[in-house]
Amino acid sequence: MGRKKLWRLAELEGFDNLIQFTDQPEQDAFRLRGAWAKGHFKNGNSITLELACGKGDYTVALAEKHPDRNFIGIDMKGPRLWSGCIAAQKLGLTNVAFLRIEILNLPHYFAKDEIDEIWITFPDPFLKNGSFNKRLTATRYLEAYKQVTKEKALIHLKTDSTPLFEFSLRSLRDNRCTVEEKINDVHNDEERHDDLYIKTNYEKKHLADNRIIKYIRFLLAG
Repeated sequence: MGRKKLWRLAELEGFDNLIQFTDQPEQDAFRLRGAWAKGHFKNGNSITLELACGKGDYTVALAEKHPDRNFIGIDMKGPRLWSGCIAAQKLGLTNVAFLRIEILNLPHYFAKDEIDEIWITFPDPFLKNGSFNKRLTATRYLEAYKQVTKEKALIHLKTDSTPLFEFSLRSLRDNRCTVEEKINDVHNDEERHDDLYIKTNYEKKHLADNRIIKYIRFLLAG
């Protein structure tokens, strides 16, 4: 690991807006489980997660646009989360936090009905054979989301990957999820919801390469 990454990992220990995976699923209940809004954010506002958030571009942008809501970016890669933490600090955002955990462990860190909304922005499409169950719209992930979200919580997927897009639609159908909106090209001439136009670093690169950005908004099965 490079010196820069090691330095960032060490600096993460002192960030107030980051919680690292010090509590594992086999241990006692995580201290903020069921109490994120009041315990961490010191308010009673709704909570939105961004999964596999990378550098937290979407998390920070959403938090800046919606100061009356709380946002948590989740990823396993500390050096990337460092960027999100720093960006939120520079903007003085107190409605942003980052959590360094495995996404399948969500039920250990959040209680049922604690999460109001989920964004999944440009996740790894895992194109190799045998790796489909690692996709964030595979059944085992949908089941994890169901354990922490409120009824009719909105889940958003943005991707430039056609295989992931098509896989997700099949997975959602097989898991009896409700697809509320499907967009084959987000950046065409039609006007979309403002939050869809937030661009991560990945999305900017994809658009520069003339890739088409796709979107699905769905509800989990009851």
